[in-house]
Amino acid sequence: MPTVIIYWSPGRSDDQKAKVVADITNTLVEHASARREDVLIIFQDILPGNAGRAGVISSAPQKATHHGEAPPNGVAEDDPVD
Repeated sequence: MPTVIIYWSPGRSDDQKAKVVADITNTLVEHASARREDVLIIFQDILPGNAGRAGVISSAPQKATHHGEAPPNGVAEDDPVD
């Protein structure tokens, strides 16, 4: 049974999730010979604080208090992160 797990930030609507499920299911049926009834899509929300990037725990976006001052997590919102 093809299983697809999607890790993403919370906030998607039920309509958005339904469209993603339909598109991924159709792709697996059409291009991987999967049976539609066997395709399982799992959405896993990653809440702020439950993941990290570039060695720093993620948090809710925070604005700097002064121009150019980095937020407490050390990464400004517009900083590129590889």
